[in-house]
Amino acid sequence: MPSLLQSCQKENELVVNFSGKVLIIGAGSAGMMAAYTFQQYGIDFALIEAGPTFGGRVKKTMTFTDFPLDLGTEWLHDNPKTLDEMINDPNAQGNIEMISYQPESIANWDGSELSYVNVGFQFYREYKFKNTTWHDFFEDFIVPSIASKMVFNEPINTIDYSFGQVTATSSNGTTFTGDKIIITVPAALMKQEVISFTPALPSTTQDRFNAIDVPPGIKVFIKFNTKFYPDICSVDTTVPDDKIYFDGAFKKGANDNLLTLFYVSDNARELTDLSDAEVFTTVMAELDQMFNGQATQNYISHVIQNWSNEPFIQGSYSFSGAGNIPPLLKARFTLLAKLIRMG
Repeated sequence: MPSLLQSCQKENELVVNFSGKVLIIGAGSAGMMAAYTFQQYGIDFALIEAGPTFGGRVKKTMTFTDFPLDLGTEWLHDNPKTLDEMINDPNAQGNIEMISYQPESIANWDGSELSYVNVGFQFYREYKFKNTTWHDFFEDFIVPSIASKMVFNEPINTIDYSFGQVTATSSNGTTFTGDKIIITVPAALMKQEVISFTPALPSTTQDRFNAIDVPPGIKVFIKFNTKFYPDICSVDTTVPDDKIYFDGAFKKGANDNLLTLFYVSDNARELTDLSDAEVFTTVMAELDQMFNGQATQNYISHVIQNWSNEPFIQGSYSFSGAGNIPPLLKARFTLLAKLIRMG
């Protein structure tokens, strides 16, 4: 696929009727995109992150495989031109090569038998980065223009919006002051009420956060000497498609053979509640059962990313009912209406 940036055109300019400063809490993808948009339209901001780096569930490693590996967010569930729209800059330079993700060998494991199928995915299409990652996308195209206004290692635990300005204070005692505030911390943390608000949030707003389903989530990456597994294999559980093994090197043009486990649902607690050593033993036992001992015979090394154990994440992502505005958005819209009216 040719460079996606060749057609990147800036949208019609918005009329901005705001001249104050905005505090953005959380430097995950949502927080970074908010900051990037403010930067494009000349709005002052501070992007405040609890952890030591940006990204949130956007995370990569460069040392495990012979290609950059997404440890968190991995797929693009939309047309790749969405990336152009995110960058929104006709002067952006670079090449983003995408893979059309259409598995060619598909299987299902029911706990005792591995069956191969040849239907069901002919109309299935998503996209993945070929030689880069989601983390690289943000690092290359979004972060450079906002880096000077990013602050790390400042977990915000109190927000006071009782007066004309908004004051956010971290657990370190650092105080940040702005005219408006945007909160993009993970929904799991909002459910736990890790941030204290003055005045308190309306009970209906907190109820909406509490209603959001943020199940446990884990990814396990295993390198093998050979590819003995299909491109994708679902595992029968009580929740459809919550546990999937897939070829992590699919169409990457790589020499390494990588099998990835993606497990997101309440069922995933059978792994997320274990130590990394126990996770590895459990997964390898299942793979040996599925593939007649070939996992142990061909094992090289592994990496475990337990998102439920990340202190500023604590889970996977939010789910909502089909056909409705996601509860997370509803709750955040309420926060925006209460705290950050931008005119």
